[in-house]
Amino acid sequence: MSIRCYKTLSDITAIGFDLDDTLYDNAPVLHRAEQKLREHLAKYFPKTIGMTFQHWFEIRQLVVAKQPALANDVSLTRVKTLTRGLINLGYAQSAATDGAHTAMELFLTWRNTIDIPVETHQTLAKLATKFRLFAISNGNASTTSLNLDQYFEFALHPSINIPMKPAGDLFTLAQHQLALPSDQILYVGDHPIADIIGATNANWQSCWFNPSKSRLNHRRNSLLLPTIEISQLGDLAQLC
Repeated sequence: MSIRCYKTLSDITAIGFDLDDTLYDNAPVLHRAEQKLREHLAKYFPKTIGMTFQHWFEIRQLVVAKQPALANDVSLTRVKTLTRGLINLGYAQSAATDGAHTAMELFLTWRNTIDIPVETHQTLAKLATKFRLFAISNGNASTTSLNLDQYFEFALHPSINIPMKPAGDLFTLAQHQLALPSDQILYVGDHPIADIIGATNANWQSCWFNPSKSRLNHRRNSLLLPTIEISQLGDLAQLC
C-alpha cells in the first residue's frame, strides 16, 4: 500500500468522504435497485413493461428542463420522472403520484442494501480515533441505512436548493459545521471533478481514490491536482 503525493500534506483535523464508489462499489448496487424498480412497476403498472431506459431518460430530461434545479436532487428527480412517465402512459394523476412515491421507497431500500467492505469499516474505525470524519455525497445513499453514521459527525447531500459537487455550497456548509480552517480538512473521493476539483476550489486538501489507477485528465494543471492519491482505501490508515 502507498500514498502518492502531488502536494505537501499539511496537518489534518477532519477527513470528509464521498460515499458511492469511494467507500464501496456502487455500480452493482444501482443495477440491482433499477431491476427491482422495473419489476415493481411491471407488477403494479403493467403499461410500463415496454418502457426502456431511454424512454425514462428522455422523460427525466424533460422534467429537469422545466425545473433545472431538480437535477441536484436525484431522489426528487426520480419521483417527478416516475410520476410524469406514469401519467404519460394514461394512469390517473393520483395513482401516478402515489405509485411514484411507493416505487421510490422500494428503490431506496435496495439502493441502500449494500455489503460494505470490511476494509472500509476497518479504515474508518481507525481514522475515527484520530480525526473528525464526515461525508458529502451527490447521491442518495443513507449513512444510517448503511451503518456508516457510527463513524461520521454528519453527512451532507445536495437538494433542490443546494447544488451538487463540485459547486462550493456543500463544502462551505461542511466547513461551517466543522468550524475549522480549510487547510485542516482533507476530502477523499473517486471523482476527479466533483470531488477533487470541488475540494480544491474550497481550499481543502484532497485525496483522489483511484483503484483502477487511471490517468488524471487534468493532471497537467498543477492547481487542480489532488494533494495525494491512493489506490486502496486502507492506504489512509497510514495517516494515523
